[in-house]
Amino acid sequence: MDDDDDDEKFIESLMMKDDKTNKSGVAKNNNNNQGSCTKIQKVDKSKMMTKNEIKKYYFPQMIAIGPTHAEYHEKNNQNKNNLKKILVKKFIKDGGNLEARSLLKEIKEKFTLDEQNKLFHEKVKTKLNQGQLARMLFQDGCVVLQFIHSYVNGEIIEFNEISIAEIDQICQDLLLVENQIPFEVLVILMRLSKIGSDLAKSVYHFISMNIMAPDIFYEKRLNHNLSRVPANPEELFRGNNMLRLPVHLLDLLRSELLYEEEQEQECRDPPIPDDDHKPEREKIKNKGDASAHSSSYYQRSFRNVQDLKEVDIKLKANYSKGLKSVSFSSTSLFFSPTLKLPPLIVDNSTKQKLLNLVAYEMFPDNNKRNYAIASYVRLLDSLIDCEKDVKDLRSAHILRNLLGSDKEVAELFNNISYINLGPKHDIYVDVKKQIQKHYQKKWSSWTAEFHQQHCRNPSTFFAFLVGLVILVATCIQAIYTVIQAE
Repeated sequence: MDDDDDDEKFIESLMMKDDKTNKSGVAKNNNNNQGSCTKIQKVDKSKMMTKNEIKKYYFPQMIAIGPTHAEYHEKNNQNKNNLKKILVKKFIKDGGNLEARSLLKEIKEKFTLDEQNKLFHEKVKTKLNQGQLARMLFQDGCVVLQFIHSYVNGEIIEFNEISIAEIDQICQDLLLVENQIPFEVLVILMRLSKIGSDLAKSVYHFISMNIMAPDIFYEKRLNHNLSRVPANPEELFRGNNMLRLPVHLLDLLRSELLYEEEQEQECRDPPIPDDDHKPEREKIKNKGDASAHSSSYYQRSFRNVQDLKEVDIKLKANYSKGLKSVSFSSTSLFFSPTLKLPPLIVDNSTKQKLLNLVAYEMFPDNNKRNYAIASYVRLLDSLIDCEKDVKDLRSAHILRNLLGSDKEVAELFNNISYINLGPKHDIYVDVKKQIQKHYQKKWSSWTAEFHQQHCRNPSTFFAFLVGLVILVATCIQAIYTVIQAE
């Protein structure tokens, strides 16, 4: 049986012989905005955690997307495969009665064997040929878009196949690093759908719902993204409408968490020159960069939030740049130093999201290599030692605890710190060095004591100011008296 016969059989089984439409809506996809060559691959979990933890945090529980866990789910979750067929049929119907065969053909033409090798690690698709993978991409692309669109618009409950708890689990499954398909598949399907622009808006809404920050901090960013969605679906993710095409959904979540908008150059593997052939200035520069971004570049004395309080460092929430909204302002006589941190909602899905984002950053072919999420996790771990630290972060509106107890939150970040977070690059090392510098100053304790005694209570602070004015006035009068006597 040739590949065309396989396609026909696949379409018939998928559509249950109900695909009688004659409107294809197919347009050629001339996408030249491939933003990254990071492959979809498996996480190296051998030295990270137990088998039960691996399954809990990296394996899809409800729906497998892409080839990594497809075989397991096909054997064990037949009812969820039926849900996939329902979602595909609804996608094709709501998209303007699209022709399924034409959609599949479009996917196959785009994702040639050479293109697949660029996007998938060989260990991910070892048992799939080109046609099988193309059919999987088509089906799972329709499933992802239709589920997200139905979920965001409150229509997913109409599907009798799943419960509310299962819906929540599928939302988490869609953001697992091993449970991804290329975002370009979604782009092709959105461009061919009559409601493609609405689908794109739903994707942005879905990502914003998983941003782990209160809505009030993210609404402006979301509105900015929605304003860039063109009315014509064929123009989606072209030109200025989207500066960089995400690798997949998890990559889009990471970009939104970090407010990344810069144009990414197409990823190519540059030759790595031998150190002996590098210019001397370049050697010095690289050596400096390596030390500047190493978390071991400085000796940290402060251990947690309680230590920061001892030197009167205040905590304040800030989300102007997503998770990059970390800054430290130094002290003056009457104003305490302030550490600004982005607010974070901690619930049952937080650890899983952070672990998968970190795992994605650790992929060896990831062309970003700034390890921002891993740096953020390290920063929180350096601040959180016990439940008192969590309580203080809550009081500063930096953490919103939906887990139950502050102890659980403390244990969450302490446990993450034992997992391999990859290279010791740290984008927040400068902030940590500023904190350390303040912490080490001999007069820090005096400043803190001064604030404790004179600035916290308005009446004592006012009394201090009155006393200071009287002292200054007395000195001036004494000087004036001496001058007159002469």
